[in-house]
Amino acid sequence: MFLCGQKKNRDLKDTEQLARAEWEAAGASGALRCVSQCVDLADPADYAAKTDEVLLQLAAQSYDRVFLVHNAGSLGQLAPVQECASSPAELAQYWELNVTSALWLNKRFLDVYGASRDELLAASPAAAGNKPQLVIVNITSLCGIEPFKTHMMYCSGKAAREMHHRVIATEQEAAGKVRVLQYSPGPMDTDMQKTIREGPRMDPDLRKQYQDMKAQGTLIPPAQSSQRGVKLAVSGEYETGAHVDYYDLDPPATK
Repeated sequence: MFLCGQKKNRDLKDTEQLARAEWEAAGASGALRCVSQCVDLADPADYAAKTDEVLLQLAAQSYDRVFLVHNAGSLGQLAPVQECASSPAELAQYWELNVTSALWLNKRFLDVYGASRDELLAASPAAAGNKPQLVIVNITSLCGIEPFKTHMMYCSGKAAREMHHRVIATEQEAAGKVRVLQYSPGPMDTDMQKTIREGPRMDPDLRKQYQDMKAQGTLIPPAQSSQRGVKLAVSGEYETGAHVDYYDLDPPATK
C-alpha cells in the first residue's frame, strides 16, 4: 500500500501512476494499492482527522507493506535570516506545514505499524533483518545537511525532518518492522526552482548558479528523479535512515 497526500488531485494521480509502474517493473509480489488524500498540512485539525480516517481504512485490510511518503513542503522566505519572518506566527505556520505535520503523521503510523517499546527491548539481533511493515520515505534536500545562504527557513525545516527520521530509523531498526528512506531528488526543473531563481533577496551567487543550470539544461526533469526515488524505495536497497541523493544513484560510468 502506497500512501500520499497533497492538495492537488492531478499531482496525486501522477504519483500513483509512477508508483504502480515501478512496482510492476520491480516484479514485486502482490498488488499495489494507492490511497490518495487531499489534506491541508498547515491545518492541524484537518491533517490529524484525515490521518485517523486513512488508518481506519487501512485497518479494514491486511497489507504486506505500507509506504508513507512525505513530499509536501514549501520554501518559506528566501532572504537573510533577519529578514525571513515578520512575526513568530509566520514561523509557526511554516513549521506546522513543513515539520510538525510530518512528525504527527509518523507518530500515528508508528502507533499502528511500528514496534512498541516492549517489542524493541525484547528484539533479538536477527529481528533487524525482518521484512518491514512500514516504509517511511522523507523527500529531503541537500539543504537539510548543508547551509545555503538566504535559505534559513527551508534549511531549518529540512534539517529538522532529517534528524526526526534518523531517530525513527535508529529506534526501530532493532525490530525490523520499519525502514526509513531519506531521498534528495536534486535540483529539479520545477515551479519551486523558478521561484528560487527569481527571488529578489536571493543570494546572488546561488541565483546565478541556478540560472546557469536552467540555461544549460542541466536541471533534473522531475519525472526522472521521481522514478529513481520510487525504484529505490520499492527495492529496499538503502541503509535505513541514510540520506541518499539523486546523483548517488548515477551509473558508475557517468559519475
